[in-house]
Amino acid sequence: MEHRLTIDRITPQTKEWTSKVQLIEKPRPRKSKDGKTRFQIAVVRDEREEQVVVVLYGEDIEKYADKLTPFSTYLISTAKVRVPLPYGVPINRFEWVIDKFTVVEEVKDDNIQDPPLLPPTRLNTIPFAYLHEQQQNTEFDIIAVVVNCGSIKYVGANNNKCREVVVMDTNVRPTILTMWEDFADTDGSILTAQVAEFPIIVAKRITRASYGGLLLSTRYNSVILINPPYPQVGRLLN
Repeated sequence: MEHRLTIDRITPQTKEWTSKVQLIEKPRPRKSKDGKTRFQIAVVRDEREEQVVVVLYGEDIEKYADKLTPFSTYLISTAKVRVPLPYGVPINRFEWVIDKFTVVEEVKDDNIQDPPLLPPTRLNTIPFAYLHEQQQNTEFDIIAVVVNCGSIKYVGANNNKCREVVVMDTNVRPTILTMWEDFADTDGSILTAQVAEFPIIVAKRITRASYGGLLLSTRYNSVILINPPYPQVGRLLN
């Protein structure tokens, strides 16, 4: 019989468990600092809005590339549960590893008896009025309207790729968010194509830049969610 549990009840000692979760973040795959390990970190949440990181490695990244899509709901069974590794996202005391032994089943929209989870509501964003209080190189989240996107440019001795994006909050405080490397390419290109429609972003784990006053910057483990289905996005649009 299925032993369905919420995230907070699942530990490395839990056996034969299943959890109903919604994928809320799926950053692009990365490589370890030594270049030997390819991995992907995602974040899921349960019906209580508890969150946990799920990690995929190597061939499992491609296996689940089309099976795990943002804001879809899944039944995940018997993933490996462990203490987070140093490169993880510190949102829970444990993290899950999805591998060939893990069972992942999508909950379809037409499942009346066991429907998908409703859109998430839990955000911990910093209002622009308090950005100046954030310490440089500490991570935080924002929700903002994108009003302008610059072109890609290369800066510094190493010709680092970047793109400057102008964002605002409800108090119409324009601030520059610098998107680096693949954020400039992938997310920046999407925002440039949509900028006339003033897309809303939830930028997670960004930081204050260490130069030039109040500037924001992506980091290695940042994620940019474009028009995600949070109710806060709808309120900002209005």
